[in-house]
Amino acid sequence: MTVALAPARPQDLVASEWIKLRSLRSTYFMLLAAAVIALAIGMVVCSVDASEVAHPLRHTPVDPLADSFIGFVIAQLIFAALGVLAMTGEYSSGLIRITFAAVPARRAVLAAKAAVICMVTLAVGLVTALAAFLAGQAILSTQHLGISLSHPGAARAVIAAGLFLPAVALTGLAVGVLIRNAAGALAVVVAVLFVVPSFLSGSNRWVVDIANALPPTAIRRLVSLHPVPHAPSVTECVIVIIAYPLLTLIAAAIVLHRRDT
Repeated sequence: MTVALAPARPQDLVASEWIKLRSLRSTYFMLLAAAVIALAIGMVVCSVDASEVAHPLRHTPVDPLADSFIGFVIAQLIFAALGVLAMTGEYSSGLIRITFAAVPARRAVLAAKAAVICMVTLAVGLVTALAAFLAGQAILSTQHLGISLSHPGAARAVIAAGLFLPAVALTGLAVGVLIRNAAGALAVVVAVLFVVPSFLSGSNRWVVDIANALPPTAIRRLVSLHPVPHAPSVTECVIVIIAYPLLTLIAAAIVLHRRDT
């Protein structure tokens, strides 16, 4: 006699994925490391700016927003790695077969995992962004360079920085589904978020267009008071940051449904 399995309820799937994520010590370590690094780098850069502002050879204006959030260049990689490992860890351990045997609706599993990753990284991301802003402005204010949260663009920068981290974490999760190998998936997200943008400089039109289509350029524009030349518009930046996790998750859902584990 065949026994039909009752469909898993969404709340049960989310609870299951939450248990998986919080049971890993690496989750806490990575989130803490990302927050500390983001804060520390931003504070160091703001301290340097505050100490050099009166230097006669300094000609670059201080951007109190961009300086506060410069540590997110490294934090984004850690958040993306968290998303990658949340998926590839199950593939490497073989747990994914048990998960799909218990819940044949693979897209529902992916949705639950994405929901948990999004909620956790969103909470940590927003707290880290606000702390980075406040710490940076406190340091810069010693030289009357700091701005308040009510300054035009400041609140937008804090929200954008906080939302950017879950966006890259979800992108990492989707890439983990597509590649199923931690090393390969990490190489892809590091290339997109760090390596490729570092080589794209200049005023050539195609170089500018490629750079403007990458998440690091988008977030740099949203957290800057003084945008660089040829920077994309705020609307374009928002579209880029939303498009990467959305499109990669759609691709992951399609691939996950069609192939074997």
